[in-house]
Amino acid sequence: MRLHRLGLACVSMCVVLTGCAEDGAGPLHDEQEQRTPVNPNDSAGDGTDAEGRDIAGTRTVFVMNTERFFTAVGVAVRGKDMSANPPEILIRNGRTFTRIRGSPYAGGYRFLNVPEGEYYLKASATTYVVTDEQHVEIGRNRLGREDTVFTEQYYNPLHLNLTNLAPWNASAPYQNGSRLQFTSGEVEFLGEANIFDTIPNGETRLDTQNAFLDSYLGGTPVFEAAKGDRLYVNQLTAVNQGYLPSGQLLTASTVVRSMEVPAFDYVPDGMTPLSISGAMQNVPLSNVSLEWRLGSYAPLASAVHPAATYRSAAFYIEASAHGPEEGWVGYSGEVFAATLPQGAAFTLAQNFSYGNPYPSHWRMIGTAYHTYTTAEVPPGLGGPPRTLRGNITVVDELENLVVNPIIPTLTPPRGLAIDGIPATSQRVVGNSSPVISWQPPANGAPTAYRVTVQHLHPEFQILTTYGSIFLPSTTTEVRLPPGYLAPGSIYFLRVAAIDSPNADVTREPFSSYEKLPSVYADTVSSLFSTP
Repeated sequence: MRLHRLGLACVSMCVVLTGCAEDGAGPLHDEQEQRTPVNPNDSAGDGTDAEGRDIAGTRTVFVMNTERFFTAVGVAVRGKDMSANPPEILIRNGRTFTRIRGSPYAGGYRFLNVPEGEYYLKASATTYVVTDEQHVEIGRNRLGREDTVFTEQYYNPLHLNLTNLAPWNASAPYQNGSRLQFTSGEVEFLGEANIFDTIPNGETRLDTQNAFLDSYLGGTPVFEAAKGDRLYVNQLTAVNQGYLPSGQLLTASTVVRSMEVPAFDYVPDGMTPLSISGAMQNVPLSNVSLEWRLGSYAPLASAVHPAATYRSAAFYIEASAHGPEEGWVGYSGEVFAATLPQGAAFTLAQNFSYGNPYPSHWRMIGTAYHTYTTAEVPPGLGGPPRTLRGNITVVDELENLVVNPIIPTLTPPRGLAIDGIPATSQRVVGNSSPVISWQPPANGAPTAYRVTVQHLHPEFQILTTYGSIFLPSTTTEVRLPPGYLAPGSIYFLRVAAIDSPNADVTREPFSSYEKLPSVYADTVSSLFSTP
């Protein structure tokens, strides 16, 4: 199960941005009233001149939050209410920031008298976009009905009575063992079955009430038969894919049987089981051939981090539900997943077989995923080393991805630094609003950058994504706003160079990652602490 796409624009923890001075960082001034005084002679009465124009050297910025919902019957569009968490604009003035508050306008927010040049658009507590655009759309594309009701239940009882399964494989590791995945084209949902009964190898029937359904995208939605809500049940298991150059057998997980449950009613409450019964159907296998030059990715480990090693490579095929022309939307699970042996650095010229249970207009998306790791003991905490990861990832429509050899076309940013000091060794930074800087990659032409901050939780010794900042390719440094980092905490940085010629993170930051083709190349820091 892979969810690397979901973390691109999601924030798992929140920090309140305050106006208090930070040690060594300067205050965050809230100067809307001083910056945009109302002139009694202004006919507009909003800080513009008598003809409604901004004062010299400034402009009006409009921020919209438009959600687009993709289903089989079309695309529904609605504006999202931002009143509970309104966007803000921060103007960087050296070591300090000035905050400009907007006001509701034409379904979005309007900001008056924003100085020309780049500004920081605060889209959520820890998500920012650095841009100079006058119109910015911070909405997201979603799968499923716009009126879907989501519950808070992530874990629900499951009753299964399935026949005609492919012979069950319980002995293989998780990825290659048999498993059941659930997804829908009508509501936004992806989940897998946790089955607590022992299923014998080779079994082709499953009748159990000792199972639960895990929802991976958030709370489980309410399914409504009157609105046509259906569910795919996919069985994934290992399929032999031939032999590697070493002579080792290559197996990969793919969909081998599937069943689409007819429209049904279900309200998840954590107690009422979801009952699914029926005969699984064979899924015909399709073939794709590729040439993947893994040896050209292995030497890039030191560009990710001086202490990193090339750890693993994986190839995924996933469904682009409803086939939107601009790329792909949401996440409907994988139809194929192959992980190569650790450190594989050969050229793989291979034919892959995969099952596709979805309609023909659901296009297939291919991803070549390369992982690099290093490990560090958390400063001041001790204990076991924590793994730090960076990735180089290539994503495109499957047929486009494999038409040429898969090779690195973009390498990681260089010279990652915090306040001008290399970020590749542990230290305590000077304040909670440091400057993150880097240099362009040695190879490739990025169209954007993304700075991702992860936070180490001492009680659990785990890293979670804390926030992200999206920047144009012309910007190679960013000062974290005051209050972004908490005092006395441990963090980790990933700075990704992005090459996505059809995307524009400065205008549509949170739907741009869906545009194809896309290449992402990370450089990572060591763990660092705030005072």
